[in-house]
Amino acid sequence: MDTTIQSWDTAQTKSSSSSFVVGQVWGCNGADFYLLDQVRGRYDFDETIKAITDLSKRGPTSSAKLVQAQVLGGAVVTHLKHTISGLIPISAKGSKELRARNCVPVWQSKNVYIPKPDEGDYAWVYDYEQELLNFPNVAHDDQVDATTLALNQLHGSLFRTSKEHVVETVNSKPLRGHDYFIGWVPGLPLDTHIVLVFDRTEYKVVHFGRYPTDYMRYQIEGLAQLSRYYNHALVRAFDRNQSLVSALEMQGVWAERVKLTRSKLEDSYENLAMLRAYRLITVSGFSELQAELDVFKSDLTLDESADYSLQVAQQSGIHALCLVTYDLTPELIDDLRQPSIYYSYDPELEGHIHFSR
Repeated sequence: MDTTIQSWDTAQTKSSSSSFVVGQVWGCNGADFYLLDQVRGRYDFDETIKAITDLSKRGPTSSAKLVQAQVLGGAVVTHLKHTISGLIPISAKGSKELRARNCVPVWQSKNVYIPKPDEGDYAWVYDYEQELLNFPNVAHDDQVDATTLALNQLHGSLFRTSKEHVVETVNSKPLRGHDYFIGWVPGLPLDTHIVLVFDRTEYKVVHFGRYPTDYMRYQIEGLAQLSRYYNHALVRAFDRNQSLVSALEMQGVWAERVKLTRSKLEDSYENLAMLRAYRLITVSGFSELQAELDVFKSDLTLDESADYSLQVAQQSGIHALCLVTYDLTPELIDDLRQPSIYYSYDPELEGHIHFSR
């Protein structure tokens, strides 16, 4: 295995009706993910400590032990940090459904493998399958939580050795006369940054990249090269990234600082939803971006206003797409796509009107 980790979903109390404590061992080999082992039970704090200790002894190759920081997870990490190495508290963001749907592409592509259920060491697989298949309509979803914690981190930026970066391109060669805009969501060192290239002539995404951010200089230089390649494309970034945008401009790149208040940002979400609903923009061919868009929808609040806060909590690709489309309304695209008709009158051909498109 390239990487082996543990993922833990802890419970708050121990009772006959409380949530289960679930610990899983996951391995990653290339693009494939393997569920190797699991422990599950209703444990109190001391029993949870023992379960983590025992599983770590059974699988000493685990490079990290991910523990959801909610409930007792933070206390467990503090208690064991000088006894077991590699304990990492993870604060889960967004709803359980969002975290689960983010993992759907790797299941659909058949890159996830689980043990074959039996009546011995893998008898727990029967309950595991039923919980996953019936989620979210289940009494307990602790196995789902532990699974999504592991897959989202293995598939994301925490372990970049298992997936260094994501770069997806469609029709990569720039077309003469086409205008391209780049949506850029900068990343801090040891994080990732997002770059999305949008063809403003044909209204489609032609490049989407999630790159590791090792040095800020490399981020700026790489973006400058991409802008020059796509017909000196305009780069848009949110105005809170002033210093990075200034550094990009020093590279001779045309950059635009986009200032969106909370209200205007919500309007850009609504606009993006309408562009997709009317099929006015094309994002096909980009699995990572499509996975974000699949869960991009609004929740209605008590006053029936749209709320996207949960859906965009970790969806930086959505923000990059909003940067390049926030000023493209359905009405504007419809007007631009209408053919122009020019009328001319030739006095020598009286009675005839010439039309040209």
